[in-house]
Amino acid sequence: MIKGHFIKTVAVLIILFSCLSGIFIADNDDIVWNGYDIRILNTYDINFVAQDINIEIVEDKLFFDGEYILKNVKDNTVEAIIGLPSNSLDNIEISEKNNALKHYNRTVKYIEDRYPSDALPEVSRWYTVNLWFKAGEIKVINVKYEAEIKNNSKGIFSVRYHKNNDLMQSDASKIVMSLKNFHPYNVLNTTGALEDKALLSGDNTFTLEMNRTSYIFGIDYELIDKLAIDRFDFSSDKKLKNIAAAFRKKDYNSVFILCDEYVKNPTDPAFNMAQINYIKAETYRKQADFEKYIEEIKKLDYNMLYPNRLKYKILYDLDKIIENETQDKKLLEMMKKLHEQAIDQNEFIGRWMENSGRNYALIEEANIQEVSDEKEEESIFTRIVDYLKINSIVEKIIDFKYLELVLIIVSFALGYLLGRRKKKRRDHISYYKF
Repeated sequence: MIKGHFIKTVAVLIILFSCLSGIFIADNDDIVWNGYDIRILNTYDINFVAQDINIEIVEDKLFFDGEYILKNVKDNTVEAIIGLPSNSLDNIEISEKNNALKHYNRTVKYIEDRYPSDALPEVSRWYTVNLWFKAGEIKVINVKYEAEIKNNSKGIFSVRYHKNNDLMQSDASKIVMSLKNFHPYNVLNTTGALEDKALLSGDNTFTLEMNRTSYIFGIDYELIDKLAIDRFDFSSDKKLKNIAAAFRKKDYNSVFILCDEYVKNPTDPAFNMAQINYIKAETYRKQADFEKYIEEIKKLDYNMLYPNRLKYKILYDLDKIIENETQDKKLLEMMKKLHEQAIDQNEFIGRWMENSGRNYALIEEANIQEVSDEKEEESIFTRIVDYLKINSIVEKIIDFKYLELVLIIVSFALGYLLGRRKKKRRDHISYYKF
């Protein structure tokens, strides 16, 4: 009886643990950083006129710099309690005309008890500022802070910024998101962004602007370059870790040596060789040896790479290298397939390349075949020209234009060959004949 009760207890605990684990994993896959505009908590007499916000992202760090224009619409002096909703914000600065304003750290309960409203966002804490406005006065408030963005179990970072709904002049509102050392292939999705106005500057700063008709502005992104190299560190194999370490140090000669050594003697059966081929190719690209880079890429099974979206980095890099000018049939076929996959899976990079006027998905098979045929025709043409050149020489010989020179060359060649043959026979006579 005791034994049966024990088994039932263990079974219940296992089921409970499985459920909790499932909940934890689900929550972990839904990690989103949410940011919010400041709120006027105590009065409707202070209105938001406009705002100008810059959100800068560097990998997993977020830097916020926002400017808000507030106006007292009453004919009397009004005190406003300004609240900043917070989800683990750091280094908070609230100022007016470069003068720091004293802010108070408040609990959620404190805010809900004193300023009850159904419109309050779900956050962990609040920061408040007390500010007096004279009749009709306009103030410009500046807010700065930093935050850490956490990725989910798949390595995806998600950012959402919630704009205030009650702006007096929504057209005067501008919210921009800038991602440093970033490329279009890092983007999975955008929310409320003007995608056709997305910009990539020379220093690899990727900039998105919020659509003024939207109230939520966001991005989901993946640090593909970093994950591809981190994959080597996931292995317990020291050889693979050394490859990643050499790549990060930009010791590219060592990368080639270590990769070749590992290929000769692979020691981690769970590690796919496609990742080795990729890091070799990427090393060539870093060294601007694009010919060898393309050679390595053409050998790749890009569907076996980690992360899976690494293939879109390859598409982007190839496009930057060839700039729509190549006659390589295999390369064009690869780029066509990758671009088609990006479009089918609704990837941002697919739309980005279409908007940039480089649409490899539209390349027809006939065009690829035509390129191949042109090369074949060029080869045939070259052979014909060479043949005609030889024919011309023969014709001149027949016409006795170079007869004397030909006779001298032929006589010399015959004499040389006969002499060598006699010497060879003499050197190979058997000793047993003497």
